[in-house]
Amino acid sequence: MGVLTEGTPLSWNEIAPVCQVYRSYALSQLIKIFEKFKDHHGDSFLWGDELEFVLLHFDHSKKRVQLLLKAHEILPRLVETNKETHDDTPSIAWHPEACDFMIEGVPCEPYGFLPSYLNTVEANMTLRRKQAQEILSEQSDCEYVINMSAFPRYGNGQFIYSSTQDDSQEVAEKSTYYPDELISPNHPRMK
Repeated sequence: MGVLTEGTPLSWNEIAPVCQVYRSYALSQLIKIFEKFKDHHGDSFLWGDELEFVLLHFDHSKKRVQLLLKAHEILPRLVETNKETHDDTPSIAWHPEACDFMIEGVPCEPYGFLPSYLNTVEANMTLRRKQAQEILSEQSDCEYVINMSAFPRYGNGQFIYSSTQDDSQEVAEKSTYYPDELISPNHPRMK
């Protein structure tokens, strides 16, 4: 979803009066950047990847799998883990997603253009999954992190597992299939 910093989104009423000013700033900035780099050549090709992980809770006795709303709890620990990494361990940047059952992990440094970088991608992806799973495994042996594009039980029955209960009457999404408790409390756009 992209790198977001902490902040409070403005309402439309706060933005509307200054929209034209920001458009002119953006256009001016685009022209300056274009002029600065229009003759720039010869940069190395750099690239990266991002993995979005889904957090799941397995109830083996009932043969049920549910979305685990715990991203807000494990993200600070993942960030802290990567502040303490050593030179030989690649550093990982962890970010919140819009849903509290998802986390995003990206390498802090881009991969380079040499073929040898291709050999490091899988190891880095494995490290990201391992870090997240280790934190989940400390708390329960029924919680897992996986890569999945769509949860098959999404919107069907009791598909959410949460250790907290949201008693607020405020409704943000107004959706039958997307309950408000799925919204991440850590994501800057969702606060």
